Amino acid sequence: DVLDTWFSSWLWPFSVFNWHEDPSNKDLQYYYPTNDLVTGHDIIFFWVARMIIAGYHFTGQKPFKNVYFTGMVRDKKGRKMSKSLGNSPDALGLIDQFGADGVRVGMLLSAPAGNDLPFDDSLCLQGRNFANKLWNAFRLLKGWEVDNTISTPQSSTDAIEWFESRMNQSLQSLGQQFDQFRISEALMTSYKLIWDDFCSWYLEMIKPKFGEAIDASTHKQTILFFDAIVRMIHPFMPFISEEIWQNIEERNGASIVDAKWPEKATFNESVLKRMDFNMELISSIRQVRTEQQISPKESLSLYVAKNDGLVLEELVLKMANIDKITALDAEVQNTRTIVVDKHEFFIPLSTNIDEESERQRITKELDYAKGFLKSVDKKLENERFVSSAPESVVSAERKKKQDAEIKIKLLEKQLQDL
Repeated sequence: DVLDTWFSSWLWPFSVFNWHEDPSNKDLQYYYPTNDLVTGHDIIFFWVARMIIAGYHFTGQKPFKNVYFTGMVRDKKGRKMSKSLGNSPDALGLIDQFGADGVRVGMLLSAPAGNDLPFDDSLCLQGRNFANKLWNAFRLLKGWEVDNTISTPQSSTDAIEWFESRMNQSLQSLGQQFDQFRISEALMTSYKLIWDDFCSWYLEMIKPKFGEAIDASTHKQTILFFDAIVRMIHPFMPFISEEIWQNIEERNGASIVDAKWPEKATFNESVLKRMDFNMELISSIRQVRTEQQISPKESLSLYVAKNDGLVLEELVLKMANIDKITALDAEVQNTRTIVVDKHEFFIPLSTNIDEESERQRITKELDYAKGFLKSVDKKLENERFVSSAPESVVSAERKKKQDAEIKIKLLEKQLQDL
């Protein structure tokens, strides 16, 4: 009765296993010492240090291998949240409003390792929106009509090859981030894979036309992908991931908690780079549509320089709604120019181009390219970086420099032509 909270708490790692009455019991032998302790940095002296002292004194062993110190959750005034100040949010109210998974994700996305978190209710909105995105992707997959007689389109084959590499790349990053306790970064890796790569790009790549069915092979592989990414997000969103996983197929009483983590495999760097190029081109064409108020349903022609030698994939034609690609011998008037990597593309327009607006657009793009080149040059001028970084990293930076220089020349030529 006379011992304070911290004095009794320093015995916690072994006292909970009945150490004082049976020091050799099986539970203690199995669970002590443990691996990781997660706590706030404000109680290093009061609790963490005392547990270590007690562990060595009474058992001869340290109580844990690693200590992960979280940042402090603070209110809008920067004060630490505490019951005594009465500035803590109503956790149950937040869960009612945003869902338990939404609160978890919103908080973690905003709390990089060790940094303090200025709390705002709106942080949890991002988590709720992410949960909705995941659920809607599940509904879309379950709602598609599947046809066993349809062959797999080339665009879907390319999409599957790309997403498999992209997922394996993310799994590799996740493994490193978990090993280094970069939990917030691990969540962001999973978040981007699901929201950007799977929902925003992959599903659109394979999506059948309205009223048509999807081929069975693509649908089966997509379900396998979805099963894997649901397992990847489970540590962060245990409730919605369990619900979705149970409904992907019959589980016979099994839980996602016991499911195997997706196996890491190698990824194809060239496949990822090729798809990055395709995505940038598709996004650029869509931007032209928006700026010129051209309906997404209206097919466009695309011109490319005759000596370019570039062959565009079916995926680009499908997603950008391009009906014809023409190799140019000479300059064509009244076209909108797109520069991707070191390639120039031209979209013919039905209305005359506003030269001043076009000049402003190219100038803005040129300024960005020059700024990017400057940052790459700064890296390559750093002798320490060039000598100590892996050769593959240095080569990648040199390739960026070369591509940026080509792009700048193309943009400067466009300005001159105007």
